[in-house]
Amino acid sequence: MSLRQSLGIVLQVKDYGDSDKIVTLYTLEHGKIVLIAKGAKRSKIRFVNKLELFSLLSVLFAPNRHSSLMRLDQAELLDSFPRLRENYALYAAASLLCELVLHWTREHDSDAELFRLLGWGIEGLALAEGAVHRRIIFFHVKMLEILGYRPDLTGCLDCGLLGGPGILYRFSSLRNGLVCSRCQPQATGNNSSPLSIQTIQLLRKVQDMEQDKLARLHFSPAALREAIDLLKRHDNHLLQREVQSWNFLG
Repeated sequence: MSLRQSLGIVLQVKDYGDSDKIVTLYTLEHGKIVLIAKGAKRSKIRFVNKLELFSLLSVLFAPNRHSSLMRLDQAELLDSFPRLRENYALYAAASLLCELVLHWTREHDSDAELFRLLGWGIEGLALAEGAVHRRIIFFHVKMLEILGYRPDLTGCLDCGLLGGPGILYRFSSLRNGLVCSRCQPQATGNNSSPLSIQTIQLLRKVQDMEQDKLARLHFSPAALREAIDLLKRHDNHLLQREVQSWNFLG
């Protein structure tokens, strides 16, 4: 069977046996794919320093008629983003972006927009464009949009209103939207996160703004905490698993 070529970003690398590696990529043309790199642990030329987390590669691989595990034939390193490996906070953030795509996507379900978003997120971190947590929020909100899980932040799911003196809001992952204290005074628990009006308005702007304009938005420390908590809880609820990289963020 003829080889296929694609651009790909490394999402995960695992050792396999004494000499091989299993590499998961998110690719432009084929979505998430899993490849076996034969002899990669002993390679001194073909794969050396290439199969590293969040590296951008151009790969040649051979499809497998009997398995989703395909053979990686060649890999050309286009960018290793070395700055991310020199700074713990940047490394943890880039690892989170890759883990999110790893868990939120299915194999061979391609989405060019998601591929470009992942590249934008990793490159932005490598260039140190803006605060780390802000870049994570931007990426995560846009990722949910692309995948069809846009949270409803337009108003309370019950009364439809947003704002008002003394009204508190929580985001319900069960309902994928806001609930207010007027409609649900007891809306608490592991599947809801408190949100201020400021944070809600900022997240709505992230949803609606183009990527190249997001740097204009500024989050207060409180808004950052609320937004990160919402996204982390939302992941745990919808994925039904813990995204480990959240635990390594400062």
